[in-house]
Amino acid sequence: MPEHLTPSAPRLRGLTEHRFSRRGLLRAALGAAALAPLAACSVPGARVHVPTGKAEIAAAVNDFWTGKKKAGKLNFVNYTQYIDVDPADQSRHPTLDAFTRESGAKVDYSELIDDSASWFGKIQPEFASGQGIGYDLMVVGGDSYLTKYIELGYLAPLDHSRLPTFARYGGAAFKNSSFDPGNVYTVPWQSGMTGIGYDPARVGRKITSWQDLLDPKLHGKVGMWNDAVQMGNIALLAVGVDPESSTHADWQRAAAWLRKQRDAGMVRSYSTATYQSSLQRGDLAASLVYSGDIFQANQSGSHLEFVIPDEGGLLWTDNLCIPSTASHPVDALTYMDYVYRPEVAAKISETVQFVCPVPGAQPVVVRDAAAATGKRRTVLDALSTSPLVFPNKADEAKLRHLRVLDQDEEKQWNALFEPIYQA
Repeated sequence: MPEHLTPSAPRLRGLTEHRFSRRGLLRAALGAAALAPLAACSVPGARVHVPTGKAEIAAAVNDFWTGKKKAGKLNFVNYTQYIDVDPADQSRHPTLDAFTRESGAKVDYSELIDDSASWFGKIQPEFASGQGIGYDLMVVGGDSYLTKYIELGYLAPLDHSRLPTFARYGGAAFKNSSFDPGNVYTVPWQSGMTGIGYDPARVGRKITSWQDLLDPKLHGKVGMWNDAVQMGNIALLAVGVDPESSTHADWQRAAAWLRKQRDAGMVRSYSTATYQSSLQRGDLAASLVYSGDIFQANQSGSHLEFVIPDEGGLLWTDNLCIPSTASHPVDALTYMDYVYRPEVAAKISETVQFVCPVPGAQPVVVRDAAAATGKRRTVLDALSTSPLVFPNKADEAKLRHLRVLDQDEEKQWNALFEPIYQA
């Protein structure tokens, strides 16, 4: 029988622990109604008309930004351990310091966001009452909560005439997402991939397909997640369906694939918290994984491989957005553009080690590696050449986005996928 494990709180700095604090509770952020009440749903008439079409969007941008000026102040709230730090002083963030020196804007930086659900619940009443939330810039995952922010009118439409660096250096794979076509409200902060991680010595061959997770030779040695959203989306890929265009009938086929895997005894554990340590110990031979976890594990001496299966893997992004109540929106927009400079993006990636949305940062990391010594040089050398941080074009072509669900779809989705790992 598979074991069903409940995530525990993160303890140590590192990609795995950070990933859990940021991503391990994604089922709360995306699974919505069953796990966290959606405060917005109880606000009568709260939803607003979302502008569509170039003319409407341009008018909304003009309405918001006309008369707005730099204020020399920026209040920025983020997830924990999700920005560059000075190796000699963990309390300092060199790219923020450099932004202040260049722009003159003093940055008040906070790490108060734990997950999408709890953060939304904390600030939604202030939005609903028309009060400012105290922040000019925040990081939000590309999930159903981001859709709620947009539908409720809580985000400022971005003036792309003031984002030339994003236009020039932002990677094509990270633009024009299904949750924000045209990047009307967001630009990516950091990104990552979901695929299969495995130990070649234990598997004995190359893994290339989601169907390999049904191989009887891996009986009882496969790790999956107690996460309805990620599980459902990868199962859609497994049955040959692009999640973004999937239908309810497709979801049923995907759920049947997951039940087949479970009932065949393939799965040792459904856990978002323990799969990396289980792979490293050898308890698992293969598992659903985030790409960054494999990079981090191998830096610690493991010899694991990450693969985007032939049917495709998932690309997710965490995003910068400006609350509609921001007191200093021009400073926030200026910072948004600033982080798309390859020099700045490289410094952030060198610390957080996620997929970088600025391909031009790669040669900067190569240069920094050449100038470094000791362990830092080893890490930067690996970072600069890793497709887990800088995916190549072939990998990008196989990546798909998560299915964005509305409120009714969330209920249907959860009813199909949650019982698979809860049984």
